[in-house]
Amino acid sequence: MPPKKGKKGKKGKKGKKGKGKKGKKGGAEGGSGSPAPGDDPFTDKEELLQRELDQLTDEVVTVKQRVEDLRKETEWLQTEAHKVRVESHEYMSYMEKKTAKRQTTIISLSDQNQKEINDILHEKEDMLQNFEKQKEELRDVLLEKESLLAKTKQELDDLGEFKDLQRDQLARIKELEREVMHMRGNHSEAIQQLKTKFLDEKHDYQQESDSKITTMAKQANKEAFLCLNEHTNRIKLENRKLRHNLLRLIQQTRALHEHKRYLEDQHKELLREQQYAHDLKKLRSSRQHKVLRSFGLVDKDGNEVIDNEGEDMPEN
Repeated sequence: MPPKKGKKGKKGKKGKKGKGKKGKKGGAEGGSGSPAPGDDPFTDKEELLQRELDQLTDEVVTVKQRVEDLRKETEWLQTEAHKVRVESHEYMSYMEKKTAKRQTTIISLSDQNQKEINDILHEKEDMLQNFEKQKEELRDVLLEKESLLAKTKQELDDLGEFKDLQRDQLARIKELEREVMHMRGNHSEAIQQLKTKFLDEKHDYQQESDSKITTMAKQANKEAFLCLNEHTNRIKLENRKLRHNLLRLIQQTRALHEHKRYLEDQHKELLREQQYAHDLKKLRSSRQHKVLRSFGLVDKDGNEVIDNEGEDMPEN
C-alpha cells in the first residue's frame, strides 16, 4: 500500500506569516510619514510583488510536498520490488531444492525440468530488469523535477516570467502523477499476474511430475516383476541341471562303490587262493621231504646225503 500524502498545514502557516510581514511593513511605512498606499505606486508594486512572492512560495511548498509524496511512492515501489525479489528468491530456492530432490528419482526428466526452471528464471530476470529500468526512469523524472524546482526557485528569486512556466510545471506534475498512478497500477497487476503464473506453473509442474513418477514407478514395478520371473525361471533351470548332475554323480558314486566292493571281493578271493597255493606248496614240500627222508636222501636237518660209493665208481 503506498504511503499517505504529507500534511498540508504548512501552507496556511506560511500564508499567515507573509501577511504578518506585510502588516509590519505597512506599519513601518505609516509611522515614517510616507504617503498612503494608494498614492505611492512603488509601495503598491512592492505589496503586489510581495503577495506574488508569498503565493509562489506557497506553491513551491506544495510542489515540494508533491515531490515528497512521489518520493514516498517511489520508496513504496522499491519496497514492493524488494518483496517481489525476496518472494522470487524464495520461490526459486524452493524450486531448486525440489528439483534437486526429484533429480535423484527422475533422471530422465531433470534436463527438461532444468530448462523450464531456467526459462522461468530468465522471464523473472527480464521482468526485474524492466522493473529496474522503470524505476530508474522514475528516479530520473524525480531528479528532473527537483532540477525544475531549483530552476523555478531561481526564477522566483529573479522575479522573472514564472506564470507560464508554473502552469506548465503544474500540468507536467499532474501528468507525471497520472503516469505514476498508471504505472503503479500496471506494476501491481503485472506482479499479481506473475504470482498467479508462478503458482499455476508450480501446480502444473507438480501434477506433471507426480504423474510421471507414478508412471515410472509402475513401469519399474512391471520390469522388476518380469526380471524377477526371468531370474526365477533361470534359477529353476539351473537347479534342474544341478539336480540332474547330482543324480548322475550319485549313480556314478554308487557304481564306483559297487565296483570297489567287487574288486575287494576279488582281492580277498585272490588272497585266499594265494594262501591256499602257499599252504599246498608247503604241504607238498613237507610230504616230499618225508619221502626223501624215508629213502635216506636227506638227513633230519634236511641236508642231502652224498653217496661215497658212487664217487669211487669208475667212469664209463
